[in-house]
Amino acid sequence: MKKNVCILFAALLILPSLFGIRAKAIIYNDYIEQFYSDCYILLCTDNHEILFSKDINKQTKPASLTKIVTASVILSEVSDLNQTYAVPTEALDELAGTGSSTAGLQVGEIYSIYNLLCCLLIPSANDAATTLATYLTGSDRQAFVDKMNALAESLGCENSHFTNVHGLDDEDQYTSVADMAKFLENAMKYPEFKEISSMSQYTLPASNKQEERLIRTTNFTLQSSYKDYYNRYIDAGKTGSTSGAGHCLAVHASNNGYNYIAVAMNAPKYDIDNDGYDENGAFIDCREMLDWAFKNLRLVSIADSAKIVAEVPVKLGKGADFVTLCPSGTAFSLLPSTVTAGSLQVKAIPDTVPEYVIAPVKKGDVICKGEVLYAQEVIATIDLVASSEIKRSLLSSIGSMILDLFTSSVFKLVAILVFAALIILIILRRRGIIKSKKKVYKVVDYNDFAKKK
Repeated sequence: MKKNVCILFAALLILPSLFGIRAKAIIYNDYIEQFYSDCYILLCTDNHEILFSKDINKQTKPASLTKIVTASVILSEVSDLNQTYAVPTEALDELAGTGSSTAGLQVGEIYSIYNLLCCLLIPSANDAATTLATYLTGSDRQAFVDKMNALAESLGCENSHFTNVHGLDDEDQYTSVADMAKFLENAMKYPEFKEISSMSQYTLPASNKQEERLIRTTNFTLQSSYKDYYNRYIDAGKTGSTSGAGHCLAVHASNNGYNYIAVAMNAPKYDIDNDGYDENGAFIDCREMLDWAFKNLRLVSIADSAKIVAEVPVKLGKGADFVTLCPSGTAFSLLPSTVTAGSLQVKAIPDTVPEYVIAPVKKGDVICKGEVLYAQEVIATIDLVASSEIKRSLLSSIGSMILDLFTSSVFKLVAILVFAALIILIILRRRGIIKSKKKVYKVVDYNDFAKKK
């Protein structure tokens, strides 16, 4: 059911801020024959480059993916997860008549915050969500929701807004797959979140009201028995499903130093392969994207700081008439495994190359822009910098100053004014308007001078 691998690339760059390298996003969507989800994204968390995407900023209902945010608020504010709490009546009353997924918690039942988080993230229990929220902010549910929205704002999630802690459909509660990828990446910084959401099952200890019991995950991508969904590199995640949100999944996966987040939302569930069982489209989409990325992508050096790419003339240089250019730093990109560094080309972008530069030039000075190409396709834009230092020549500098003086606009203007003044003076003298003043000398007779004696 899969097409042959197309010649596609994604410029996924390591440390772009250091090297001034910018990726041109090229998506791999054409590789997968069919996606089932209305929105999806595969994000490399090592460099935040997107590999697969569709409507990543579309606002859609989050269902129980909401619980990623709920758990994050708890983990950010509760330092001791061994603290215990008795399930309050109001936490269960809030869910009355919803018919929603629960862990069967009972009023007055005492569990640790850690165990309540297990109920929240493994079987996706709504009663655990309301209990945890009440533990943190009491009966003021809006106070907890405000913390969720504050987290969204702090992460730059502009297409997200929450009105409840569990994910039941609400017209004013929404998110996007791009935002959900941010929420999951943030949650992964808490070891307890990764630990709990990686469990396929958990033995909930006996409480003051119930015996020890086993709770099982709703995330079948973690279980090898579900061959249509399983990916052995998935190490955390959360499911969601409501009539308004469809089927949703957000997972994190790691292998050989590569780390990805896959999110699929508003997917259908039906018998896709005619085997008599309904398949979850979100689970299939996430598994397909991750399978392909781990199988086909690897880091390739796309920019070598030691490689000379171009040269630019230098004026006033001491012992040098030109400066050579190289990439601003060594960088890597996630590209198909068939691509090698030798098949990539780096060249200067003509429109950015100056006619010349004036010494002194420091090593590392940005001179122009360059681009990395594969099969004549631009996959990245980079800074090209001076590969060596070039000092200014003293004699050339003096000569240049003199030349600049005589060719400067001010000098030319003064010369024109002086020349014009001389012409006017000559004309006026010729017309007699201005006469030359001659000195008159009095002739002294020597005899007169002698008589005075």
